[in-house]
Amino acid sequence: MKVRFWGVRGFVPTPHEAMLRYGGNTCCTAVTGDHGELIVLDTGTGFCMLGDELMQGEFGRGRGTLTLLISHTYWDHILGLPFPGVVHIPGNRLDIYGPDSTRGSLQMVYDGILSPVYSPVYGLAHIGATHRFTTISTEPFTIGRLTVRALPLSRHSHSPIWAYRLEEDSRVLVYMTDVRYNEDRIWKQAIAFTRNAHVLIHSAPYLRDEPVEDYGHSRIEDAIEVAQQAGVERLFIFHHAPTRTDDELDAIAARFRAQLAAQGSSLSFAIAAEGMELLV
Repeated sequence: MKVRFWGVRGFVPTPHEAMLRYGGNTCCTAVTGDHGELIVLDTGTGFCMLGDELMQGEFGRGRGTLTLLISHTYWDHILGLPFPGVVHIPGNRLDIYGPDSTRGSLQMVYDGILSPVYSPVYGLAHIGATHRFTTISTEPFTIGRLTVRALPLSRHSHSPIWAYRLEEDSRVLVYMTDVRYNEDRIWKQAIAFTRNAHVLIHSAPYLRDEPVEDYGHSRIEDAIEVAQQAGVERLFIFHHAPTRTDDELDAIAARFRAQLAAQGSSLSFAIAAEGMELLV
C-alpha cells in the first residue's frame, strides 16, 4: 500500500503563511493498493487537490473508480466531495462507505450539502459520476485485494464515528480519528483494533497540558500510548489544530522523538504533512 496525505488539518482550513509546510487543507488521505485499488479516507478540503490530480488520468476521461471510506460527517471530513471535477464526469464511479445516524443516512447528508441552499449543483442527482452509498458495519469487506475492517469509536447515535483497518497481504494500516478515550472500553477496543499495525494514522490536535475545551479528540500522548500498547511500528498524527504553526509542529515532533528514544521505544513517530508519501 502507498499512502499520500492530501489534507491533515482539523476543524477548518488554515491558509496561512505560518502553516504552509504542513498544510492547511482538512482531512483527506489516499491509499493505493499494490494492484491499483484507490481508496480515500475522508473527503475534507484536501479532496479538492486530490481530485485535480486524478483528472490528469483515467478520471479525466470518465473511466475512474474510487472508493471513499468516510469516518463521520463533521464538516472537516466531508466538505471537499462536491467540488473536484472527478465527481462531475459521467463514467466515473464512486463507491462511498460510511455511517448513517439518527439524523439521516450518509447519502442524505451529502445530498444536503449539495442542496440549492448551499450549492448550484442541486443535489446528488445532478452530479455526473455514478455513485453508490453503503452503510458501514463491523462486517469485513474487500476492495480488490484489500480487506477493510471497521470499528465504531463513538456510539452517539446522532454522530457515529468509525475507524478503518486496511489489510493487504501481511501489511496493515489503521486510520483512527475524532476519538476521545474517556471510557476504558473504547481504549481497549482501539488497542485491539490497532494491534500490530505497521502504520497508524491517528488524529491528535492537542497536548494533555494544553487548556483546551475540546471533548471530541484524543491528545498526542494518547495516540502514542495506544500505538505503543498495540505494537504499532509507525505512528503519524494528523488533524492538527487550526492554530498550530509549522514551527510548533516541528517542536512537538522533536520533543516526542526524544522522549521515545530515551524510553528505548521502537515506535517511529511522525507528524503528517500535505504531500507526504509513505509505503506501508
